[in-house]
Parts: sequence; C-alpha cells; structure tokens
Amino acid sequence: METRVIVADNARARIFTSDSVIKQLQEIEGFAHPEAHLSNRELVGDASGKSVDQRGSLDPATSATDHEAESFARLLGKHLKDLHNQQHFDQLILIASPKFLGMLRKELPGPLDQLVTKSIDKDLTTASVEQIIDYIQS
Repeated sequence: METRVIVADNARARIFTSDSVIKQLQEIEGFAHPEAHLSNRELVGDASGKSVDQRGSLDPATSATDHEAESFARLLGKHLKDLHNQQHFDQLILIASPKFLGMLRKELPGPLDQLVTKSIDKDLTTASVEQIIDYIQS
C-alpha cells in the first residue's frame, strides 16, 4: 500500500512517498508559489481608488493573497488527482498550515478526499523528514 504525504503552506508544497508503515519518507516533488510572498498591494497592481461593490463594502470579499493561496490549493488538488490517476496510491496524509489545509481539502475531488487517512494542521514545510515522521506517528 503506497502513501503520499503532502506537506504544504500557501507558498510551498513537498510531496513524499512511503509504504503503508511510515518509518521513512522519500521526497519526490516540490512546488513553490512565489506569488504567496507578495503583499496585497503588489498582487493587485496599481493602487487606484477602491470601488464600492453591491453590498456597499469597500474591500473585496477575498484578498489578493487569499486568492493566490486558493489558486495554489487548486493547482495542488489537480496535481494530486493526476498523480492518483497515474500511480494509484492508496492513502493520502495532508500536513498544512490550518487555513491552507482547509483550502486544500476543499480542492480535492471526492474520491481523492476519501483517501485522506490523516490531516495535521501544522506548518511543517521547513521541517526535517524525521520531524515530519514524528508528527505523523504521534
């Protein structure tokens, strides 16, 4: 039984593979999303005046940084679906910062969401493999 372990935040994702008993991980891919490090002002472009929407609010419902995080979650969801279609892994373990974990879960198609055996809401993108294994086993 093959397991994929996804360790992510809104700017970076690491994808590992492991056997059913997680005693070691092998990093097979990494993703970077540099737009996540930009401020709202940098993402929006020029700082022309704010406009009022139909609700009378001055600010958009979703900030530009949240929009970039959602785009990255969508990209990862699609990539995981493609991996599953090609390699037929049996389990998924998701480890992500709390807000991004919710975004990522939302972007997983139903059959793929059912493969999630564990979710850990912690940002471990810079953690060592040993630290990640410790979190999974605890």
